Amino acid sequence: MANLFAELRRRNVFRVAGVYAVAGWLLAQAAVLIEAPLSLPSWFDTLVLVILLLGFPVALILAWAFEMTPEGVKLTANVPEGESIAPKTGRKLDYAILAGIGLVAALFVAGRLMPAPFVTPGAPQDVAVGGAAQHAPSEAASAPGAFSKDAKRAPPPAASIAVLPFTDLSPGKDQEYFSDGIAEEILNVLARIEGLKVASRTSSFQFRETARGIPAIAGDLGVRHVLEGSVRRSGDAIRVTAQLIDAGTDAHLWSQTFDRPLSTETVFAIQDEIANAIVAALRERIGLEVAKAPTAVAPTENVDAYELFLKARARFQARRDLDAADAMLAEALAIDPNFADALAIRAAILNFGGEYGGQSRDDRATRAEGRALIDKALAIDKENSLAHAINALSHFTERQEGGGSADWAAILAGYERALELDPMNANALNWQGITLAYLGDNEKAAAVHRRCVAVDPALSACRSNLAIELIGLGRKNEAAGVLDAAIDAGAFAVGPGQMVLLAELKRRDAFLLLSLNVPGLRGYRKFNALYAAISEPGADPAVAAEIKALFAENKASSRAYTLLNALGDYERPALIVAYGGDIMAGYRRSPAFKAHMRASGAYDYWRKHGFPPQCKAKGRDDFECR
Repeated sequence: MANLFAELRRRNVFRVAGVYAVAGWLLAQAAVLIEAPLSLPSWFDTLVLVILLLGFPVALILAWAFEMTPEGVKLTANVPEGESIAPKTGRKLDYAILAGIGLVAALFVAGRLMPAPFVTPGAPQDVAVGGAAQHAPSEAASAPGAFSKDAKRAPPPAASIAVLPFTDLSPGKDQEYFSDGIAEEILNVLARIEGLKVASRTSSFQFRETARGIPAIAGDLGVRHVLEGSVRRSGDAIRVTAQLIDAGTDAHLWSQTFDRPLSTETVFAIQDEIANAIVAALRERIGLEVAKAPTAVAPTENVDAYELFLKARARFQARRDLDAADAMLAEALAIDPNFADALAIRAAILNFGGEYGGQSRDDRATRAEGRALIDKALAIDKENSLAHAINALSHFTERQEGGGSADWAAILAGYERALELDPMNANALNWQGITLAYLGDNEKAAAVHRRCVAVDPALSACRSNLAIELIGLGRKNEAAGVLDAAIDAGAFAVGPGQMVLLAELKRRDAFLLLSLNVPGLRGYRKFNALYAAISEPGADPAVAAEIKALFAENKASSRAYTLLNALGDYERPALIVAYGGDIMAGYRRSPAFKAHMRASGAYDYWRKHGFPPQCKAKGRDDFECR
């Protein structure tokens, strides 16, 4: 044995092994570092590691078989004793090799004991922790909504996870809405687990079909664990595969495949099993204490109704093709009249669909139809968060238009109830913020809409409403930052209120482009004149008359009349009454505004709860706003 070690040393096998180990480790680290910036496939670093491992024994064999001589590389058997160059390199090389091995070992141990920091290059962290929405601070307090591209964040908590969109492996590749629905329902269950931080659906789903590796995705989302999977639907059978990955080590903590007959009961049972398996893996593998996953309840027993609902829900969340979504929901309800979630979303579309291009969806008769659906949904499921939220919105819309008798405090309480049931309900947050802004509380409204952006960065209405409220607070620079972040994220709503916002911020080109997509303005051809008229309200009454006639022809949403208020026509009430910018100042100071606020009950609310900063009581029974 002593002779063998002596021979290995003489042939420099130990030295080659040491040099190879140090050089190989450096190459492996370089592979990890360049994978994300160069958009290399996620298996690139694994391939490099495999090549290095396979090359190690080859290097040792070559070291044994060959030696370096003054005349070049020769077989060891052909080298006379004393002619080899390698042994003459001395102890300095040995010390260098040992130092390199020691450094590699130290860095390896440090990497295991101290998790590497994650860097988030883009959007804010939007997560739920124990069922409550959380978000990281913006780049600077003076620019909410404008987030640093280079902000470094602390290491993510161990109890954190993102659910990526499940891959559709169905033969026809036409079941993406179904695979998305399964992933989203799992996310919803996880988001209700106490002590578990969950990245929002919008943030996670942006990584659909990306070439980025799991560690890079987790770093962007600020989480330690990632759940990915696939769905294959064929006939009356379904296969769901899921795997939980620790992004810190890129190791699989758990994976399983579920083959079941297709029914909503089995689909939600699979979702329950996955959620509980994740909790068990987090507890057993890394010792985390997280609460038990709540049980997911199938909203309907009919698969066809559930499919239609998933397709409609995707359109509703995107605020697009709402007429098609409404038709799908009507068909789903014809199959299952007691489908509470479908009732709630259809009621929402009936309440405000016209704002997003639906066919005259917010007249009082249509809204009355929606209220009947809300009442039915709440009778079936009294804890349906969306139904509570749309119930409050429906009462708000009636009051804002001068009808209804609901108490404003009760309307606000309705939003709070919806958020108690589901703190991640971005729609409830958006509508709550709109209602607070209508009542003049721009400070609270802005805080609510910031939270909404954190929960669902893609819900464009929250971003534009936040910018509007910041202008109401006299913070135009911050509003401009929010607007830029919204455009950068592709999440800016289309509507008359947004046109007023763009005019207030002097964004003429953006105003002109947006105007082309507002349903109520179909057929209009004088957008430069419209921009000039809005920039100086009342300067050109002819433009207001043209727009009013066009709104009647296009059956525009009542919310479109905010644009007429900005043009100096105050016949109908505006949704944006507490706007603090210059454009709506004429409306706020007009007798029509006072009449509208009295008719909506907002004046009585102010007398009881206090006037907003931009308004004050005047005499015993009057008020004025600046």
